[in-house]
Amino acid sequence: MTKVKGGSRRDKAQATRRKIIGAAHDEFIENGFSGSTIASIAAKAGVAAQTVYFVFHTKAELMSAVIDTAVMGEEAAIPQETEWWKAMEKEPDAAQSLKIFIRGAAPLFARASAISEILRAAARTDDEVHRTYVFHENLRRSGFRQVVETLAAKEPLRSGLTIDTATDVLMTIFGDTTYQLMTENYGWSHNHLVDWLCQALPELLLEIPRP
Repeated sequence: MTKVKGGSRRDKAQATRRKIIGAAHDEFIENGFSGSTIASIAAKAGVAAQTVYFVFHTKAELMSAVIDTAVMGEEAAIPQETEWWKAMEKEPDAAQSLKIFIRGAAPLFARASAISEILRAAARTDDEVHRTYVFHENLRRSGFRQVVETLAAKEPLRSGLTIDTATDVLMTIFGDTTYQLMTENYGWSHNHLVDWLCQALPELLLEIPRP
């Protein structure tokens, strides 16, 4: 019986955490980081402000949780543990391997690009948010560098590119700012952008033999 009660308490706590994260995501998107308050997030989540502080302590910590959830989903699966990442590693052809990565990671950008841009903007004026931004950017760079190293082990990178500069290119072209610009500002559909990335990025990064 104790286990059931404990499980019920944990389930309730997790449900409350998810509600707060969902409300914070919507509030940050609507009003930006500085324009959102713990009180407004709590009201949207249907909980007391003290509950939000108890679970997350600061607004910056809450933003970090929102980013984590947007990137990894509620199942909290890191990219390196997904089937598409494993398929990317196993594919012997570098161009096809890169396309597997693009199509596998694209849903993460669809979920996370808008809130990531809110984080990037807030990082300019808030030191704690800046540390959160740097932490998440370092994680992203580490993952993208792994991708580039995987590609380079299969086929040569384009002439003039090192692992570091190829990582720079991949992070920029396949990044949150580019995704938002192309889909929100220029009206590209998600599928159109993904198809274009699958065509453009292999040519930008790999020494593909020309006919």
